[in-house]
Amino acid sequence: MKIGRIFILSLPIICGVFSFGLAAEMMPWVTPTSVGGLNIEVYYANSVKELKLDITGYEVPYDYVSEKVNMKCTFRPWLGLEVYGFAGVTGSELKNGGRSLKGGMDGLVYGGGVRYVLLGDLVILPAISFELGLNHSSSSITEEDGARIDFELRATELQGGMVASKKMGIITPYGGVKFFHTWANWKDEVGGDDGTGSGGDISPFLGGKISFSPFLSVKGEIGFLDEISYAGGINLSLGI
Repeated sequence: MKIGRIFILSLPIICGVFSFGLAAEMMPWVTPTSVGGLNIEVYYANSVKELKLDITGYEVPYDYVSEKVNMKCTFRPWLGLEVYGFAGVTGSELKNGGRSLKGGMDGLVYGGGVRYVLLGDLVILPAISFELGLNHSSSSITEEDGARIDFELRATELQGGMVASKKMGIITPYGGVKFFHTWANWKDEVGGDDGTGSGGDISPFLGGKISFSPFLSVKGEIGFLDEISYAGGINLSLGI
């Protein structure tokens, strides 16, 4: 099962949290800081994936488009271990054939998770990290002409991922794979109907980070396969 893949992928994180860190200070989304360092990131993300909604007893597939602007804070309590949380605004769109239900950037999204570096960036070897996170979003979706609110859409997503990165001067390219599963709840504000939905699978991704200083960097990322996505942001790291 898809949810089983995420659980299996999370096992190295669980083992790693209770072991000594083997990591150096390099991670693909984080500028190097000392243990206890605080990382603040502001980023934009756009993704498209399939979401099947149960409507009047039938599973109807939609292209679920999600647009987000988030602020993310990361704290490093131990060498190689990171804990993060984020919050922001989101807009959603559901596409099914000729029908489009779209909302503005007035919804809420928040979440958090942990990341653990199993192997640090050592000489010719890349840094290998594992991540497990959970996020929740809610937004109102209208008819394409904006005439009325049709759906109140709430989505909770569990994500697990593995990343390999390698610093080359001021540039740090990285790539990995993400496993995800989404649970959705919807309510038709006009007709009074409601239901559930689900989706998810696997998405490989590639990205890169440019470090202008030990404290300031920018990054960009694109994803493929079951989630088509792109993201970019600016990152500020502070040693404590």
